[in-house]
Amino acid sequence: MLLKPVQGKIKTVGLFMVVAEIVKLAGPYLLKVVIDALTDFSPEKIPNLIFLVVAIFIVYEALSLLAFVIDRRIFDVLTSADSSLIMGAFRKMVYLPLGFHEKENTGNKISKIDRGVGKITDLLSAMAFEVGPTIIQIVFTIITLFAVDWRFGLIIVFFMPIFVLITLGVNRRNYPIRKERHDLMEQTSGMMAQSIMNINSVKSFAQERREISALKRIVDKTRRHILSEYGTIIKFNLARNFVIDGGRSLILLAAIYLAWKGSITIGSLIFVYTISEKALLSLFRITRLYDRIMESSEAVERLYDLSKEKNAIGNPTNGIVAKNPEGGIEFENVSFAYDGNKGAALEDLNAKIVSGSTVALVGPSGGGKTTFIRMIFRHYDPAKGRILLDGKDLKEYDIFSFRKHLAIVPQEVEVFSMSISENIAYAKPNASFEEIKAAARIANAEEFILKLPGGYGSLVGERGIRLSGGQRQRIGIARAILANPKVLIFDEATSSLDSYSERLIQDAMEKIRKNRTVILIAHRLSTIRKADKIIVLEGGKIVEQGSHVELSVKEGGLYGKLLSLQRMGEVK
Repeated sequence: MLLKPVQGKIKTVGLFMVVAEIVKLAGPYLLKVVIDALTDFSPEKIPNLIFLVVAIFIVYEALSLLAFVIDRRIFDVLTSADSSLIMGAFRKMVYLPLGFHEKENTGNKISKIDRGVGKITDLLSAMAFEVGPTIIQIVFTIITLFAVDWRFGLIIVFFMPIFVLITLGVNRRNYPIRKERHDLMEQTSGMMAQSIMNINSVKSFAQERREISALKRIVDKTRRHILSEYGTIIKFNLARNFVIDGGRSLILLAAIYLAWKGSITIGSLIFVYTISEKALLSLFRITRLYDRIMESSEAVERLYDLSKEKNAIGNPTNGIVAKNPEGGIEFENVSFAYDGNKGAALEDLNAKIVSGSTVALVGPSGGGKTTFIRMIFRHYDPAKGRILLDGKDLKEYDIFSFRKHLAIVPQEVEVFSMSISENIAYAKPNASFEEIKAAARIANAEEFILKLPGGYGSLVGERGIRLSGGQRQRIGIARAILANPKVLIFDEATSSLDSYSERLIQDAMEKIRKNRTVILIAHRLSTIRKADKIIVLEGGKIVEQGSHVELSVKEGGLYGKLLSLQRMGEVK
């Protein structure tokens, strides 16, 4: 599937290879004719000998030309395949739902693509330069040997299953070790990525030695697996060499016997020995290549599994295009549980958010607030019930069209390793510089942006490492403002900020609430007093809902308890 764009080119290369292997047999055959002519030399044969020498020259020049054409086409195939594989694998990866990415380690995912693409390209190179030509050579050589004398062909055919049995023995012994080694190599990539991504914690807690030791254990175990695998291959190579030596001796004995009997000429003897030597060496090469293919197969299989990974969040073929939604959202009897979790994240939940209103979600951790938001984005689909946007099931919409009308400012804003202006414009890449600056002003971000050495062109580093938490939040708000969504979500956007940053962000939130649906998730209940409705979630269920005034005076209510605890300073 990932190689579909280059299938035509691969077939063309294969055709050229067949022609080249046929031409290769012409050289030794013409040499055989020359030797036969020289063993019974006479002056009259000189013109024929000159003609044969010229013919041999033409054959080898034709081979050089064919090799040039084949090499050019092979490199074209390899570079095209490499590009196609990288783009195909990355495209598949980014379109997979959030559930897939939350289960997979980042380093493992990158390793799957990187090693898988590298191994497939390596296999294509091996197939093009070695496997393909070698198989073609073996086939035509055996046919030629049978044509000269059936006994020569039979000797080669006799040794073929011996090579196959030896090769299968290597693979059978190495398969479980190889599989575990590839798991270890993915773990290595995952551990390195994890340590580097969390380098601040590693260094802050002085855990460099711990990380190095943990990685060394895996690397050492991987090395032991490699030594075990190649130790087996080296032992079996001794058996392969013994088989080749036996085949070589039998061919030579048979050729000498037939020449002594007068059944073949000296030229034929040399011709047979030359091409049978090629056949035996080709058999050895093909079994070594099989080892190489098996070595790559595990990485290739993992990339293939990725290409076949089903997208649990289907996008309808002729889905409704959300051109200008009003932003009304409704949950109807929605139930959902994450894979591997016993309890439901949401259970028979019913909620209605009127377009243009501001709704707050509150409740203890694990109550279902984040899952509620993920459902609105269709990162997950309900196991039961449905979610409506303006009265229509989200599953009826084109997923990309309705997501363009949603924006979220999470607790930890994801910032890319690019400039401030590029980060703000991420949700609207074609935005003008004036639009970017206007969004930054509304988000109270321009204040710190202009103090940076490069202003809007300042590079923020990987994951925004050069920015403070409050600065990243304001970049996230500016990004959301620029997207101009109909539904805007703040997921605990001020929970980990200082008072000054919190005030700036609350001010920005107030500015952009008008004429859009706003959903707030907050632990600091003081930030949601102005919400039109507060939904209190606990254990995946709505336990109460209403305005701040209504819920704060409700006797025995969870919201009232949370509010009292927060006032006492026990809940932050």
